[in-house]
Amino acid sequence: MQALAACLCRHARSGETVTVGYSGGLDSTVLLHASNHHAADAGLRLSALHVHHGLSPNADAWADSCGRVCEQLGIPLIVRRVEVPARSGEGIEAAARRLRHKALAEHSADWILLAHHADDQAETVLHNLLRGSGVRGAAAMAEARGRILRPLLGLGRDELEAYAGSRGLSWVDDESNFDLRYTRNFLRREILPAIEARFPRAGEQLAAAATHFGETEGLLDDLATLDLGTRRPEFPLPLALLRQLSDARARNLLRAMLAWHTLQAPDERRLREFVRQLRTAGNDRHPRLDLAPYSLWCAAGSLHLKLPG
Repeated sequence: MQALAACLCRHARSGETVTVGYSGGLDSTVLLHASNHHAADAGLRLSALHVHHGLSPNADAWADSCGRVCEQLGIPLIVRRVEVPARSGEGIEAAARRLRHKALAEHSADWILLAHHADDQAETVLHNLLRGSGVRGAAAMAEARGRILRPLLGLGRDELEAYAGSRGLSWVDDESNFDLRYTRNFLRREILPAIEARFPRAGEQLAAAATHFGETEGLLDDLATLDLGTRRPEFPLPLALLRQLSDARARNLLRAMLAWHTLQAPDERRLREFVRQLRTAGNDRHPRLDLAPYSLWCAAGSLHLKLPG
């Protein structure tokens, strides 16, 4: 309750609308319950959004369960169905996450509350470091980014379990959370416990490191804004601008541009090579980078961005 109230006090104002991203699992059930207790006192209008991926045979039952809980609490619920492509090139896990975030971003609420907690933060830091994401990826999740708020980032899963237990809350369990073929499940259930057996404060330290990396990310964003000068942070981006910067600053600007468009930068090896091509290619060459969520290519002296669909 205190963590939620403090976060909303920092960002939301009386009369604004707040929507909880509600999966029906433990974390989002705790967030929904706490938000329901706090919203009226804070003068906030509360609703919930459930993203129906259709990946599990239990998906319809989960949506029905979310509907019953919200009806009992008197909270309006929207169920948004998305279709996750089986062969998108980014993997089902990443594709589902991208579509979920897209559904949340399209919601009209002033603020979107997500239930990520400190254990999720530690897992995300480790995952991003291992995939070569650099400082921006190591910064993991921020309490506030745009309209997205994560009030529970300072709390561990054990604290959420204690809250749910003390209030007799019930929730659904996604069987895919136990499937070790998914990278995040493997990290959560195999790697992090092994690390914490040797370093008991590993989760806490990784979450703290994310905060430090987040401060660094903010400074790098400030540098990218300076390098843009008077230009708006939009594509197409003149190649001349990238070519007048150092390699490191050109890569930083491209990372920032992608992040500002809520896109994840490619791994460091591919990013370095692509920026090298952008800075050295002759006028008859047109470097291109195709990733599942987007494509970047050169034409007419500018770098262009294309999104799916």
